[in-house]
Amino acid sequence: MCLAIYIASNIQLSPIPWIEDKPSFYVTELPKNEYEVKKQFALKYVYYVGSHEGCGCGFFKEGETGKELSKVEENYDNLHQYILNARENGAIIELFSCWEGDQSSKPENNEKIHQSTLREEQFEFKEKWHYEII
Repeated sequence: MCLAIYIASNIQLSPIPWIEDKPSFYVTELPKNEYEVKKQFALKYVYYVGSHEGCGCGFFKEGETGKELSKVEENYDNLHQYILNARENGAIIELFSCWEGDQSSKPENNEKIHQSTLREEQFEFKEKWHYEII
């Protein structure tokens, strides 16, 4: 089972394609089977956020060291920069993280965080968690 990360905005965001032979952070339109996640957001536009692992699991820091931890931190850095760019264009941003299959489950917590929190060493996405970026 994989971690799924979603980003929502009041304006359309630019996708970042998944490149199979150069895996890294990406943002795509929602797969048709994941539309139920839209109910987690009050914002109109919802996208799937992936990592170098092809899913959201590349945002897990626990147990990672060395080169693999550097890749995870790069995913967070890229997400931070993506959100920064979106907010400079007037975007309101929310995030939701869950296990695949829990897209319609009620969040266990709603948390307001500053976008820079994503770059903090101790920050890691929690399952069934809704984040409002302030």
